[in-house]
Amino acid sequence: MAESSAFGAERIAAIGEAKGTLTPVGMPELERLEHLRGLLPSARAGALPKLLLFARSGFTGDLRHEADRRSDVELVDLQRMYHGE
Repeated sequence: MAESSAFGAERIAAIGEAKGTLTPVGMPELERLEHLRGLLPSARAGALPKLLLFARSGFTGDLRHEADRRSDVELVDLQRMYHGE
């Protein structure tokens, strides 16, 4: 009999990436995460996993616009990380 974890380790709720670059993160990074999400086994993903991007130097305008219109994308820059804004 398979043992189930109390923390739901069998289910993937989000995938993400942190960037410490000197330039803002843009759409290619989001597209890469979308591709990786598409490779997840459906039995482990359940509901659509969120895509999380963390960036030291912020995000391009087009990526911010895309994230604003989607509920499955979260952008976290230094301002949000340290001040919650």
